[in-house]
Amino acid sequence: MLKSMQEVLEYGFEVLNRVYFNNELTPIMITIMSSPRTNGHFTVGKVWRAEEGHYNEINISAEHLDRPIENIMATLCHEMVHYYCQLNGIADVSKGGRYHNKNFKREAELRGLSI
Repeated sequence: MLKSMQEVLEYGFEVLNRVYFNNELTPIMITIMSSPRTNGHFTVGKVWRAEEGHYNEINISAEHLDRPIENIMATLCHEMVHYYCQLNGIADVSKGGRYHNKNFKREAELRGLSI
């Protein structure tokens, strides 16, 4: 189950990147790990290392994989907006990363997310 969900998330990243981000997002590590208090998160630092380089991470919470696939893809897109903002120098959170701001709202809504 998790292997197939991992493949779905990686494919979802490719499709969302093409459709909503003009393929501007560089490769990222997508993980499924325990994160019960949130649906997902984007890690600002390049916490993953591979032979090819260092990568940021988008985590989708293992506890929330039972949601409809549309909701999981919306979470993935939400985290991809954070990634896009980081790559483009757009400050998208305030209060030490605790709150989404108007820049995040604008970028998310450009990609069809309701904020």
